[in-house]
Amino acid sequence: MNQKLIQASHIYILLILFSGFMVHVLSLPILLSTAKRDAWLSALASAVPITLWLLFIFYIYKKINQYDLLSFLNHAYSKWVSIIFSIVFCAHFFVIALITLKFTIYWANANYTFDVPNYVIVSLFALICYYSSAKGLRTICSMAMLILPFVVIFGLVVGVGNMPNKDYEQLFPIFENGYIDFFKGLGYACSGLVEVSFILFLTSNLTGKLKMKWLLLMGIILVGLSFGPLVGALAEFGSVEAEKMRNPAYEEWRLLTIGTHLTRLDFLSIFQWLSGAFVRISLSLFIAAKGFSLNSEHKWVLPMLYILLMIAASIHWDSVSFIYFLKNFYFPINLIFQICLLLLVFLLIKLKGVSHEK
Repeated sequence: MNQKLIQASHIYILLILFSGFMVHVLSLPILLSTAKRDAWLSALASAVPITLWLLFIFYIYKKINQYDLLSFLNHAYSKWVSIIFSIVFCAHFFVIALITLKFTIYWANANYTFDVPNYVIVSLFALICYYSSAKGLRTICSMAMLILPFVVIFGLVVGVGNMPNKDYEQLFPIFENGYIDFFKGLGYACSGLVEVSFILFLTSNLTGKLKMKWLLLMGIILVGLSFGPLVGALAEFGSVEAEKMRNPAYEEWRLLTIGTHLTRLDFLSIFQWLSGAFVRISLSLFIAAKGFSLNSEHKWVLPMLYILLMIAASIHWDSVSFIYFLKNFYFPINLIFQICLLLLVFLLIKLKGVSHEK
């Protein structure tokens, strides 16, 4: 588990796909329904807190040195401290995988798998993700490197191709209903971005060093992945219609045409969506299984996590109450959880007086 398997460039690619799914897919409908026309300003303003957050993460990375976060706690503190943190973080990554898979099921059912039973979708996609997780971090990174260029190209196609459909006057006036909605939206935007802390669970597998300038660049890209589709949705559909959309980034594909003959290109978004979900689920459960196997090799952990994932994802949960749960519980709790846990880790590091290599 602790072999040096990946380079810093792999971490940056995983950042874009793992956290990109959160800010580009999961958080967009929440942002639009909360901040409304000012959602794009909330996304833009999130560049400031994410920069501070990345500086904080980089500080912790330098302090824990050659360890990842859980390995450091296992090395520096008693077994029980390590076990408690492992359980908490593993549960967190399991929830990330579950939310991702559940949201993907809703989207698939609404767009192209109308008559396919949910257990079929869940089983097939979970099996693909399990294979990647079981093969290990190098395989996940290799798949991410193959996927990312196509995801980027398709994103540029939909962004540039829809330029004739955009009316940027619909982004204004700003703060029409005061500043409250803007700040609420900023909180939701930050909740998606703080997940970049997952890189601290992979640093023991890293050969070479992470660079602050590249992490900050990744932060800017992630802000852009939220800012771009928000501007696009508001400019193309207007704030009233955009607020009602469950998947605004996907709806933008439906407007795209190339010439007079190519009028349905939204099938390309299927690749984009499933690519992000694949990396997010595979990596989340890989990290969760790794956390349970710090002191010994438990080969049953990963299959058990995927079985639990499939069971949980197959339980009926209507989409309206699911979105309500995301907006009122998951996103606020995720933000508070990430900040509090890393602050606690920071205090534990300070207590041990750990310093990084010169």
